[in-house]
Amino acid sequence: MVRATLASVLLSFASLGQTAIVPLPPSTGPCDVTLHASELVDLNRTDPFDPKEGKRAIMITTFTPVNCGSVLLTTYIPNATAKYEDETFQSFGIASGTFEAFRIPTLAQKQPPRSGMNRDHPVVLFSPASGVSRLMYTSLLQDIASHGLAVISVDHPYDANIVEFPDGRTVFGIFGDTMTDAEYVFAMDVRVEDMRFVLNQTHNETVLADIFPLTRTNPNLLSLDRTTIIGHSLGGATAAQATLIDDRLVGGINLDGTLFGSVVDTGLSSPFLLFGNANHTQATDASWATFLSQTRGWKLELQLAQSEHYTFSDFPVLVDSLGVSDEVTRLVQAVATGTIGVLRARNVLVEYITAALRYFISGDQSDLLSGPSAAYPDVTFVSS
Repeated sequence: MVRATLASVLLSFASLGQTAIVPLPPSTGPCDVTLHASELVDLNRTDPFDPKEGKRAIMITTFTPVNCGSVLLTTYIPNATAKYEDETFQSFGIASGTFEAFRIPTLAQKQPPRSGMNRDHPVVLFSPASGVSRLMYTSLLQDIASHGLAVISVDHPYDANIVEFPDGRTVFGIFGDTMTDAEYVFAMDVRVEDMRFVLNQTHNETVLADIFPLTRTNPNLLSLDRTTIIGHSLGGATAAQATLIDDRLVGGINLDGTLFGSVVDTGLSSPFLLFGNANHTQATDASWATFLSQTRGWKLELQLAQSEHYTFSDFPVLVDSLGVSDEVTRLVQAVATGTIGVLRARNVLVEYITAALRYFISGDQSDLLSGPSAAYPDVTFVSS
């Protein structure tokens, strides 16, 4: 069902025939972000999906925070204009001084980096949905990285619909539209080994310098001792299973993914967040209910109103940025992205994801994780 939904979304994009440059929304955090793609080859593993039985090769993208400063609140409009607009709109009941009070966050006037601001960025691993390229999360992950987190997104060849390597070689997905639970478990186990391999590579100084080039001149750029993991859909199941079997992962987040494998019945002692769409909770997903009942560590289940499965990806941003027709927008919203609103969805996801990751990494718990927020009425606290 998920693959059929994704196919319908991709067909909608293909029918647009748009070739103009389409800018995507800027990131919201106080850091600029550099992107770097790399190929990694696991010489100790034969690819179980490769008909030629070659070594397992994967593609990753690293997102590195740089030039971190402070987000400043600046005046919305100059004083004289604000006073004029106040007088103009007084007849509508607007109080005097309203326009002078408005402030807008800006990254254009960053403060010079303070000592330590560009150092020790924690590392976050990311695994995408089944049949989806890691590149379809670039905007979301860049936004997360702009809040001071170094992200590594991972493609899983023969699982993702397409993986393109630096030499031009492409590997296409081989999974069908429907899969048995056993097939999902097998695919997830391969993904888990991919993620553990990437984690191993971050502790290899030579490889680290290749995948995070800025570490060559700044060896203290990354904090590698408290790595976290996020995943969407099957990637979310991968995040949970990887957290179970690798204690170097200090916490994880599952974005709208049914769980598979031993973690369902075992649960976790590490902190973990489940974030479901408007129709996905433990009441509709037995794997979530069992997992939560067995999890001994900190846990939280959230639900995002007016969302669908691919709200947790770049698809809402892509559809909105392309300026598609109302008909296509309604189709995509119905089957994939929901009606919550593009910027609203992104803001909610980034705020809650970064709050959870900071808690896993440093133990600092944001008020956002303590209970419902008046600022985010579209987020329901299902259980904790």
